[in-house]
Amino acid sequence: MSQFLGAAPLSVEVSSFRAPFDATDADLILHTSDDAKFAVHKIFLAVASPLLKRFLLSGSSSPCPPFEGLVLKCDGDHAIIKLEEDAQTTERVLQYCYPFSNPVFSNLNDVQAVLEMMRKFGMKGLMNRVKGSLVQQAFLDDQPLRVFAIAYRYGLEDEARIAAKYTVRQPFFTPYVEELEHIPASVYHRLLQYHRKCSVAACSLTADFSWFPGFASRWVWFQCDDCVHHPLSWPLSDGKIYEVNAWFIEFMERARNALRERPCSKVVTDPFLIAECLEAASGCLTCRPAAFLDLSVFIGEHFTSEIERAIDTVELDIPF
Repeated sequence: MSQFLGAAPLSVEVSSFRAPFDATDADLILHTSDDAKFAVHKIFLAVASPLLKRFLLSGSSSPCPPFEGLVLKCDGDHAIIKLEEDAQTTERVLQYCYPFSNPVFSNLNDVQAVLEMMRKFGMKGLMNRVKGSLVQQAFLDDQPLRVFAIAYRYGLEDEARIAAKYTVRQPFFTPYVEELEHIPASVYHRLLQYHRKCSVAACSLTADFSWFPGFASRWVWFQCDDCVHHPLSWPLSDGKIYEVNAWFIEFMERARNALRERPCSKVVTDPFLIAECLEAASGCLTCRPAAFLDLSVFIGEHFTSEIERAIDTVELDIPF
């Protein structure tokens, strides 16, 4: 470590990036692929990356095996490393190396670039600080398959499992994403299997009413005798068998079709799905005043939570 402390302070002009990456007492220059320069302190890089520590201590002008193409050069008394990464990625990684607040990411490409640079330099500890940015709610809602593939690629098991649960909120076959190129086909196949098993678990709730709460028989679709009943009767948790209005069974059948494609609670709250059901119920004088409230309670307080519980029982069978 004495080699770090003995380096001469910088007196060269560096890039216009904000402090502290233009410090005059820095002992290393990082030169990025887009021609930006960062004046940094070796000690911070050494702590963040044991691989870089060995590289810097060696003082070698030849690349180490882990860093193909990376060369440590000297310009007078100043050490310079030419990087393959661009300025934005380098700056963000440096923000993690220094005792600063973590950078904010607005897209997955930037998160992935930072993770890749950290993987390259063996910064495992820092990768653990980035993983929270990977599973931002916006990313999970809009691009769960990309999040899953990135998380799996970099060995972030917890984040991959979180993202897998969000992939079932999208259709079974989603558009291709390039991140799939970096994970085995077997892993993607198992993810599709997980989606199918979640579909089976969620759809089973639409044909078996034994999970309904104990007071379910008070809901109007069990009470009304004026509507057309479905030809079959259903047992409830109280042990009794009840006739059910046809419009409610039609709702459950439509819900099953939606859950088969996207097994998540959100699909059964679709206003269009509910509107068709209520339109049928409005033709009955008995059902009309109670259908909306009863159906809202059924969906919001029971059906959605039961769907999530059913999905939680499905195991993601992927080795990490």
